[in-house]
Amino acid sequence: MINGLYTAASGLIAETYRQDVIANNLANVNTTGYKKDKALYITFPTILLYRLYDDKIKVPGAQEADVLAPIGEMGRGVQLRYDGIQPAITEEGSFIETQNKLNFAIKGNGMFVINTPYGIRYTRDGSFLIDNENKLVTQSGYPVLGQRGEITIEGTDIHVDEAGTIFVDGQEIDNFRIGLFDEQTKLRKQGENLFYVLDGGLLPENEEGSDIQVRQGYLETSNVNVVKEMVDMITAYRAYEASQKAIQAQDQTLNRAVNDVGNVTI
Repeated sequence: MINGLYTAASGLIAETYRQDVIANNLANVNTTGYKKDKALYITFPTILLYRLYDDKIKVPGAQEADVLAPIGEMGRGVQLRYDGIQPAITEEGSFIETQNKLNFAIKGNGMFVINTPYGIRYTRDGSFLIDNENKLVTQSGYPVLGQRGEITIEGTDIHVDEAGTIFVDGQEIDNFRIGLFDEQTKLRKQGENLFYVLDGGLLPENEEGSDIQVRQGYLETSNVNVVKEMVDMITAYRAYEASQKAIQAQDQTLNRAVNDVGNVTI
């Protein structure tokens, strides 16, 4: 009976996390290059299920034991997985034209490489600026990296081709460093629209002839689908409600067991 309370309570906690993730996705529906998050769960493998009515054998030091091995495990509720909240990095958003020469979008599974105080980070947000030192930087002021280091732009006519080659006043100055990822890549969010590799490593980088394209004068929108997120929010709410009713039912049963079972009527 108490186990039932714990199982239902784990459902409440899980759906609370899920609601938080969905709310964050909706809050960032207009964030450039934002990748929606998904909450990942696993069951608690705590109760071994044994076959009923199997033959028994005598065991020294014990009365008897099953002849056959346990058939598996049954969960007692759910919990957030160790890798927690996973971004849907391979789902592209839409591309909008801004006509700003310092705006860039990447077509394909690539990310701009950024130099930060925490080390190398990655982003799909190509809304860059030029700082007081003529460096190309993110909105947070972190330098964008090219093949030759931090990109410095001294000139007015900036052109970037689809391969990521940067030209200033007709002269080639550098190429964007672009990290490549796929569905198995363990990227996690740091904040400020930046990603890092979960194991602390670096992404492999773009090579000549790949299908990655850089589009100047465009930005990638968030990949959040508002309608789907709202449906998921309703589903999470209903699941939360079901767990809540399960707790109420367990509480009522426990109340009867404590106060009525074994009550002697004279």
